[in-house]
Amino acid sequence: MTGSTSKAHQAGSELLVDRCDLLIAIWDGSPARGYGGTADVVHYARRSSTPVTILWPEGATR
Repeated sequence: MTGSTSKAHQAGSELLVDRCDLLIAIWDGSPARGYGGTADVVHYARRSSTPVTILWPEGATR
């Protein structure tokens, strides 16, 4: 069995974005901590003209 990679995570996220009408992301606005992180997925969705709604609950910290 092979472990997953950052490249595989990003590829899976891109497949998801390509099939959705709206991406809802729980994201604090920080850069990705590695390729395929939330920031990369949000950036991909925006480049693909997929509408993005960002949710970050008030008072939440990372």
